[in-house]
Amino acid sequence: MTDPRPTGPTWPTEPAGPPPGISPGISPGAGHVTHPVPTAEPVDAWDAPPPTSRGLLALDRRRYWSGAAVTVVVCAVLGLAASVVFDSAFDVGLLGPSRLVPGAPALAWALTGAVFALLAAVVLQLLVRVVPRPRMFFGWLVALVTVILAALAFTGTGDAASAVVTALVWVVVGVAVSAMLNGVLGRTLVRPARPTR
Repeated sequence: MTDPRPTGPTWPTEPAGPPPGISPGISPGAGHVTHPVPTAEPVDAWDAPPPTSRGLLALDRRRYWSGAAVTVVVCAVLGLAASVVFDSAFDVGLLGPSRLVPGAPALAWALTGAVFALLAAVVLQLLVRVVPRPRMFFGWLVALVTVILAALAFTGTGDAASAVVTALVWVVVGVAVSAMLNGVLGRTLVRPARPTR
């Protein structure tokens, strides 16, 4: 009976593909260091939670409106002082708000300064809630409104001295409102905590 097994030298069969962790085309011979080639994302990549969106800035409302109320009072006194100094001391009539309360220009300017500061405080609170950089937008808004109000002083029929002084008063009021409310915001702004990793 013949032995069915083949006789002669046998050769090892080649593997169908490279073993796991070895790049194709590189033989793991001497002097070669093989590294695993990642073929897919890590297992936990799909299990990681999505990054949370950055929370909006918030205000300590009680302290903010305490500072805003003081700003309103200061701007009212500033308007009153401007009217008393220029209208009474230097006899240079201020234009614009003086016509709101006939016969009492000092009261008109005091009300104007207070209203300007109050509206600015409301706008700043809204900007904190809806925009990413409230101070930048608030500064631009106050500057533009101040420029418009100062320019309106030159559109009337008054003399040049009154127009220049009125524009100067508007600039001082605008700078005061912007500086004080930005200072209040810096002390009452609450930044959201960063998510822990």
